Amino acid sequence: MVHTKVGNRGILFTFDELNKPPYDCVTNVYVIIGVDNYFICDTYLGKYYMRKIKKFLEDNYGSKDCIVFNSHSHWDHIWGNSEFSNDMIIAHEKCRDYISINGKQELEENISFTKENIEIVLPNITFSSSITFHEEGLKFFHSPGHSEDSSSCYDMIDNTLFVGDNVDDPIPSSMDSNDLDKYLDTLNHYLTYQAHRVVQSHGKVIDENVIRSNIDYINKLKNNEFMEFQSEEVIKKHKDNLKFLNID
Repeated sequence: MVHTKVGNRGILFTFDELNKPPYDCVTNVYVIIGVDNYFICDTYLGKYYMRKIKKFLEDNYGSKDCIVFNSHSHWDHIWGNSEFSNDMIIAHEKCRDYISINGKQELEENISFTKENIEIVLPNITFSSSITFHEEGLKFFHSPGHSEDSSSCYDMIDNTLFVGDNVDDPIPSSMDSNDLDKYLDTLNHYLTYQAHRVVQSHGKVIDENVIRSNIDYINKLKNNEFMEFQSEEVIKKHKDNLKFLNID
């Protein structure tokens, strides 16, 4: 686990367990140190990792209540929910539904990444459009793109946008929704925040230029334009996207 300060009150915890085939990516948990609460964006692969994060926070910033946010329902973002079963876990209503439907199957399919027994714990607070913690300066809002249930977090105090899996550098990957119009709406909406920094789930902190790159890519996908890439990693992402979208 590597931790990096982001802005004035954010900490990015980066893990390497999935940085090998077939996933080949680091995974982030983003924490915002609020006035009265720690806001924990996604819970990674289980209690073991969340306990490490909680200890770091308590040792360095003292005791606060935890509020968890699930950016979407995929297994690598929700297995640690059980560490917070007595706390507030917020998510979009579709995210809760998808975890309920798919959580156990995804656990069975990825059991090799477990470090301990995993209990699937559902979000206990859901929203349909958005939910705002005014005194903490945080807004969580539905942002379909990578998946239909994806949501994001905007830190109004730090002007930082946490986008989960919706943005990837340089092109979106592991797409789980074929509604490209909704995806574009979300990415264009991100630009209206004029965020100083953008936090993604599987890479370094980026800026709005990567969002623009993702918009350009999806527009070209919609128009079935030919695209050429130099990196083998990006070529694979592109081919996976074409396969998912059933584009020749």
